[in-house]
Amino acid sequence: MPQEFDVVCLGGGVAGEAIAVGLQDSGLTLAVVERELVGGECPYWGCVPSKTLLRSGETLTEADRARVLAASRVEWSVDFPKVSTRVLWMARNLDDRRPAAAMEATGAKLFRGEGKLTDLHTVAAGNEQLIARRAVVIANGSTAAIPAIPGLDTVEFWTNRQAAIPRELPVSLAILGGGAVGVELGQAFARLGCKVNIIEAGPTVPYGKTQAQVFADQD
Repeated sequence: MPQEFDVVCLGGGVAGEAIAVGLQDSGLTLAVVERELVGGECPYWGCVPSKTLLRSGETLTEADRARVLAASRVEWSVDFPKVSTRVLWMARNLDDRRPAAAMEATGAKLFRGEGKLTDLHTVAAGNEQLIARRAVVIANGSTAAIPAIPGLDTVEFWTNRQAAIPRELPVSLAILGGGAVGVELGQAFARLGCKVNIIEAGPTVPYGKTQAQVFADQD
């Protein structure tokens, strides 16, 4: 039997969480459909792990500066398993039980699985039919766009997700795209000793030449 709610939200990321909090105690019922992890891209594959990765490389850079500023000798080598473990820990070990519980504590009902809008007021989520009496909110986030490059499908390439929570440090890395994500991850890997090349289709690096130059100095 179809289940009726005042609002049905496709996506349990930041927008879905905000809607759940906003509708709490409002008298309106809410269903949230999430196919992956409650919380969305940022805490698991985006801002949080990428900034943690950046901080690891930044710490090593500061250790090098200590030779000039304060120390007669500083020795270190990259312990990438330690970096990887900390990044994954900051990404909640890809465990969304706590944010899922927090969402449901607002009174929202969480449905796991892929949601599909079948008409203006109906969302199919697995075997469930969810009827939205007042509104359907589409907040399904995004996925990486894979370019049509011959041969790319024959190799195990990374998207931003694998790069944000890496399990190993590659010797070299070619990054397609010089936007904020590409430059940020490129800088992080370069500071950890990876040879990084950014490939940008446009005439300039969108994120700014100054930022892109940061890891070029590692050569």
